[in-house]
Amino acid sequence: MSIETSYAETPLEHQLPALPMTRDRRVALWVSRLTSPPLMALGGVCFGAALISGRPAWLWAMFMVLINIGLPSAYILWLKYRGKVTDFDVYLRDQRFWPYVFAISCALISWLVMGILHAPRLLTLLSGASVCQGLIMFLINRRWKISAHSAGMAGIAVLIWQVLGAASAPVLLSIPLVGWSRVRLGRHTLGQVIAGALLGACVMLTVLSWY
Repeated sequence: MSIETSYAETPLEHQLPALPMTRDRRVALWVSRLTSPPLMALGGVCFGAALISGRPAWLWAMFMVLINIGLPSAYILWLKYRGKVTDFDVYLRDQRFWPYVFAISCALISWLVMGILHAPRLLTLLSGASVCQGLIMFLINRRWKISAHSAGMAGIAVLIWQVLGAASAPVLLSIPLVGWSRVRLGRHTLGQVIAGALLGACVMLTVLSWY
């Protein structure tokens, strides 16, 4: 029986991986927390706004932070408060349906508003990328769990690397670091973190090619 279904009748907090908190897992826990998908999305939006510069860019960045990041994060916290999900990362695959639907809906609204009101092109493309990536992950998640942490880290790492050039290439090392943390904490398999990283990198490269 898989780890995702073996605790079907137990309280939600007992469904998380029960692993000894060794020193390396403490490091992995902090890596995982500091590279959570909302924080990576925030970093990507701020980096994009800084590239464009100017007051309008930062106002649109604030709009994206509110709609694309703030509302989905608040929704997951509300689900956690109601006892509907295990934790903020939503460990169980079957619990990810509505968080994905809500996040994709928010990103779609943001993308449409930004397109209609002629927001800066890079930020509009980043908003569209969140729709595309979220939709692909949602479809994959119907059958198999994929790492959102790895996807988010790969996306921002590729963005920084492509914009700043070879000097920023070491940022790409953060991708396997995040993957290691998720595997070490028992949250994902190696295949799930690799798939997430490939998805995040491919989506960002596609967006930048359009830009």
